Amino acid sequence: MTVTELKRTAAWMMLASCALFAQALKFDVASVKKVAGGGPPGDIPRNMETSPGGFAMRNVPLRFAAEWAWDLKDFELTGPDWIKGEERYDIVAKAAGPTPESHMRQMLQTLLLERFQMKVHRETKELPVYVLLPGKGDAKLKEITTDEAPTITGGNQQGVFFHAQPVSRFTFMLTRRMDRPVLDQTGLKGRYDFTIDLSGLGFGGREPEGPGGPSVFSTVQRDLGLRLEARKEPISILVIDSASRMPTEN
Repeated sequence: MTVTELKRTAAWMMLASCALFAQALKFDVASVKKVAGGGPPGDIPRNMETSPGGFAMRNVPLRFAAEWAWDLKDFELTGPDWIKGEERYDIVAKAAGPTPESHMRQMLQTLLLERFQMKVHRETKELPVYVLLPGKGDAKLKEITTDEAPTITGGNQQGVFFHAQPVSRFTFMLTRRMDRPVLDQTGLKGRYDFTIDLSGLGFGGREPEGPGGPSVFSTVQRDLGLRLEARKEPISILVIDSASRMPTEN
């Protein structure tokens, strides 16, 4: 490629980048404020409100805002330690009119990139995970086809009862409680009723407070007719390379 061709290519890439930025979805008005004092260590709030054209997060760490913006699970995002909860923010914004959630997420991406001067990139990492898979026979889950509100109740030896829930809700719970992410590869796409004994499972990979409960690997097979398998899987990760603790003025 000649020098002239290289210059033309560089110019085209710059124009394409500018056009992409210009097309980025944005809120009509938005306020981003740092909360004085932050929150206690380990306290991860879920203070979020949405409406057809409005959006608000209050007293949240930057990590939570980024996870919602890019529709990520905890293990799919990495960055500076302080984004986990050391600093907290109020984010209130409105779109020009009723807006689908997918567009609201893109608008929040634009807002975070601009106000926090965030630099991000994507990369794929091979991570240790557990994979939830079909068992030898039929799964012991009752599919719910009516429009019922999903709930989760119970606990301890009586089991945790999932009502009208997708399997992904169960793997989300396991991911929060086990020592590595849990991926759903069961092929079960509906909403289901099922009960499972999780009394032998602690939180974050720790031992349960009341020892003596059955292994979750056993109860997944016994109660659900499924199986958990340890593997290494390629996972797409969003990396926050840098971000300002103090957002730019509204």
